[in-house]
Amino acid sequence: MILRTRWTPTAIERLPLGRTLCCFTLGCLLTLPGCKGPEATPNDSGLDEGNAEAADADADAGDGDGDGDDCESFLGCLDVKPPIPSCDFWDDEDCEEGEKCTPIPSTPGSGAWDLFVCVPAGTEAPGSTCSFIDATSGEDTCDATSMCLDVDADTGEGTCTELCVGSAENNSCPQTGNTCWLLNDGQLPVCLGDCSPLNTGECPPGQTCTAGFEGGTLNGFICFAPAASGITGEECDCANCCADGHLCTDAPTYGTDCAFDLCCTEYCDITDGGFGCAGTGQQCIPLFEDSNPNYADVGACQIPM
Repeated sequence: MILRTRWTPTAIERLPLGRTLCCFTLGCLLTLPGCKGPEATPNDSGLDEGNAEAADADADAGDGDGDGDDCESFLGCLDVKPPIPSCDFWDDEDCEEGEKCTPIPSTPGSGAWDLFVCVPAGTEAPGSTCSFIDATSGEDTCDATSMCLDVDADTGEGTCTELCVGSAENNSCPQTGNTCWLLNDGQLPVCLGDCSPLNTGECPPGQTCTAGFEGGTLNGFICFAPAASGITGEECDCANCCADGHLCTDAPTYGTDCAFDLCCTEYCDITDGGFGCAGTGQQCIPLFEDSNPNYADVGACQIPM
């Protein structure tokens, strides 16, 4: 396989520069291999170290009511929240009855799933319309077999997407029969429909055919909600940041016409001798060669190396 692109509940995978692919939206950020989500700095409160230590001491002391706040502190009223308890996604016994172990972003709003937590299970089955009861905690209206993905920022509604069952090595999707994808280094184990990027419009409305990475390896293509809709030569920074029929790739791989770190480029059929790539010096380069017969004809417009 030739891995020459990048890939991010909005973005799935993010690509590192240098011939790899990146990620995608709220609760839907697919990050390309090598890309990292937002990281908190050791002291981002605006306080110097001395005052930060004092704030910690005040928070620890509290005001005597046991809720972790201290409204008489010189810093005002502090609210110190306990760390979020995590769970083992593949261990059914980690959560209480009536709960499910679901992926969430440890940094609220980042869209980059990197933590599993126990939350109360809803009642909506896979494929149903869903919404978040508490987006920060990950609690949604989906039942124990699914999680809410593809959430529309305007309506707050998404679709219950089946969670994989079994183990990381031996998994399945008994509710829908879709393929289990261990996205974001296994932090987003969801059941998604397969697709071919050469068949524009193959995915359901509101989704595009997106590069599917598992452990940094491009293993195929999945129907997933786009985080953006870039076309040839436009900037991108995640696998689902381009329009249907396009791939996010780094500038050296795209060619001299890319004015950004990453640009969207067209997929192409390597068996179509009449296809012409738009970028200067680009050719239709196979993405899989002979490693995946299901996608033997799938290429992307890139610079030959």
